[in-house]
Amino acid sequence: MSMTRVRVRRDRPTALAWAVALCVTMLVVYVLTLNAGRPDVVESMASAPRVTRQLEFEALEGWCVRLARCETDEEARLRAAATVGRGAAGYVAPLEGEWAVLGALYESERDARRVAERLASQEGIEADAVPLGADSLKLRITAPQSQIDAIAGADALLREQTRQLGQMALQLDRGELRPEAARTLFSVAAAEAERTAAALSAIPGAGENGLCAGLIERAEALAGLLDALSAAGAEGGATLSGMVRCAQMENFVKQVELQQGVKAGGGR
Repeated sequence: MSMTRVRVRRDRPTALAWAVALCVTMLVVYVLTLNAGRPDVVESMASAPRVTRQLEFEALEGWCVRLARCETDEEARLRAAATVGRGAAGYVAPLEGEWAVLGALYESERDARRVAERLASQEGIEADAVPLGADSLKLRITAPQSQIDAIAGADALLREQTRQLGQMALQLDRGELRPEAARTLFSVAAAEAERTAAALSAIPGAGENGLCAGLIERAEALAGLLDALSAAGAEGGATLSGMVRCAQMENFVKQVELQQGVKAGGGR
């Protein structure tokens, strides 16, 4: 069973559209969490007929704007601390044998290079664009269909939230999304991530499988990031968008590491 790439529309949502999407998402989260973790549901999952399916995890591709190159982690974190209030991620990661301060994540090289060039010309920042990603991964899985669906759904959630976080950061910058509305949406998204982690955790032996355990850890970590964003207090648009970009970068980088690790381990 192959996974379909989901693309986020770039239309500017109205307040009504956000409200409708929020209500629908809350209803879906409520319905799907009703049975999560119930013993009878877990037993049903274990006794369900097993099928064999091939799951394809599409390649992860992203371009980051690198704001600084540092020799040490400490130096990079000091440089990063000054960027969040300006709407940048300020995410610190080891890259190419040194420590990098990453400011934003983009789907295309062109967008990342355009922003890096603007920062270099207008603000004197030695910024550049660097690629991050993981090759596609195909796994043949034998399990009840509900368990296969839970695995595919967790991967889809992580990818979708990476895109949504980037879109919301941009909308905060443009004033198209108010911080208080964004915090409400973060809370709903956190509940969805928690439900996803619960569905995977209900799979017998999930903690002993590298892929399932990794997806559970990533979904729980994403829920924590979103919870933190929902409780961000009275931060203005620029500061909040910087925090959102940092969460987006964290989610993407860790998912890249997970997919690379599973591929290197032969899918175990």
